[in-house]
Amino acid sequence: MNTLLRRFADEWPAWLAILFVVCLPIRRFSEVPIIAFAFMLPWLWRSARYRERTRAIARVIVPVFACFWLPMLLSSFDSVTAAKSWAQSLGALRFLAAAISIAVLLHPPHIRWTFLKWTALILLFWAFDGFVQLFLGYDVFGIPMHEDRLNALFFRKFQFYGPVLAMLSPLALEYVRRRWPAWTWPLAYGLILGAVLIAGMRAGWVMMFALTMVYALVLLRSNRPGKWRLLAAMPALGAAAVLTAWFASPIFQARIADSLLAAEQTDTAIAVATSNRAPIFRHALEMYRDHPVNGVGVRGYPVAYFDYAEADDPNINPEGENIGARHPHNFVLEYMADAGTIGLLGLLGLYVLGVVFWRALPAGQRREALPFALALFLIYFPLNSHFAAFGTYISTLTWFVAGLFFAVVDPRTGRSAVAQDSRASSP
Repeated sequence: MNTLLRRFADEWPAWLAILFVVCLPIRRFSEVPIIAFAFMLPWLWRSARYRERTRAIARVIVPVFACFWLPMLLSSFDSVTAAKSWAQSLGALRFLAAAISIAVLLHPPHIRWTFLKWTALILLFWAFDGFVQLFLGYDVFGIPMHEDRLNALFFRKFQFYGPVLAMLSPLALEYVRRRWPAWTWPLAYGLILGAVLIAGMRAGWVMMFALTMVYALVLLRSNRPGKWRLLAAMPALGAAAVLTAWFASPIFQARIADSLLAAEQTDTAIAVATSNRAPIFRHALEMYRDHPVNGVGVRGYPVAYFDYAEADDPNINPEGENIGARHPHNFVLEYMADAGTIGLLGLLGLYVLGVVFWRALPAGQRREALPFALALFLIYFPLNSHFAAFGTYISTLTWFVAGLFFAVVDPRTGRSAVAQDSRASSP
C-alpha cells in the first residue's frame, strides 16, 4: 500500500491527464481536469521546484496561444453577440494556464509514458467498444447505438466518437509502436481505423487517411527493422478495414452512398452529399466579406447566419431555429467568419509557428513529441470538415494536447527531456 501511495504521489499529474481522456465522452466533464490544471499555475509559478521551468515554458507557449486568443479577444469588441464572445474570449485563458501546467507537471518522461500507456489502452477499448455496439446494438456498458451514428461511450456527444478517436489515435499507435511487440501495431492500427470507419463521420475518415500518409512518410525515412513489411501491410490493413466496414455497417454504406451523390452535380444531390454544408460555407465567406477586419465575433456565426440565410435554407427549420449552422464546419472559414483577417492571420501564425518550432527541435525531442504533434496535426488539418475551433470541446482538447507536446520540450537547455530518463527512449 505504501508503495502504491508513493507511486501515486509521484505520478498524480499523469492520472489527472488520464482522467481528462476518460471524461471526453461524458458531456463537459473533461473540463474538470483542465480547470484543475489551470488552478495549479499560480502555485507552479511561485514554487521553488517548478518556478524556473514554468516561466521558461510560458515564454514558449504564450506566443503560440496569442495566435489563437488575440483574434478571439479583438473580435469581441463589435461582435453580433458580444456577451458570448467576451465570455468565450476571457474564459479561454484557462486553456493557456492548463497548457503551461501540463507542460510542467508532465515533463518527467516516466510520468508522460504512464499517461501514454493508459491512454493507449483507453483508446483501444473505445475502438473495441464501437464494434461491440455495432454487432449487438449496445456497447459493453449497455449504451444503445444512436440511430444516425455509432457512438460507443459518447452517448450525448455521438458525433464526436469517430473524429475524437482519430484525433487521439497517434497517442495509442505511437505507444504500441514503441513499447509493444512489432506484430501488435498492425492490429492496433486496423482496430482503430475500422472503428473510425464504422462510426460514420467522414471527418474521421479524412484524419485517418492523413495519418496513414504521414506514417508512410515516417516509416520511409526511418531505419526501423521491418519497415518494408509494415509499409506493405498498411494498404492491406486499410482495404480489410474498408471491406469490414462495408459489409458490417449500414451506417458506413449510407455515408458512402451519400458521398457518391456529389457526382450527379444537381443541387439536391450536392446538398445530400455535403450534409447541407454548401450554404454554411458560402455564408461564412459572405460574413468575412462584410466583416473583413475582425469578423462577426467569436461564436457569433449562428446568430449572424439568420442575416444571410435564404427563406428555404435547409439549416433553418420551419420554427425558425438554427439546426445545422452552429459553426462553419471548417477551421479556416471559422477563423475568417468569426475573427476576420485578424483571425486568418492568427491561424496562419499557428501553422507557421508549428512548422518552425517543429523543425527547430533536436532529434530526441522530435521523437518524443511525435505522438502529440501528430494529434495536433489531425485536429488542425485544414482540408477537412471540423467541429467548432473556438468551441469549448475542441479548444479544450487542442490545448490539452498542446500542453503534452510542450511537456517534451526543455527550452532552457535545448536538450530532450528524455535525456533525463533512459527508460523513455524509443526502441
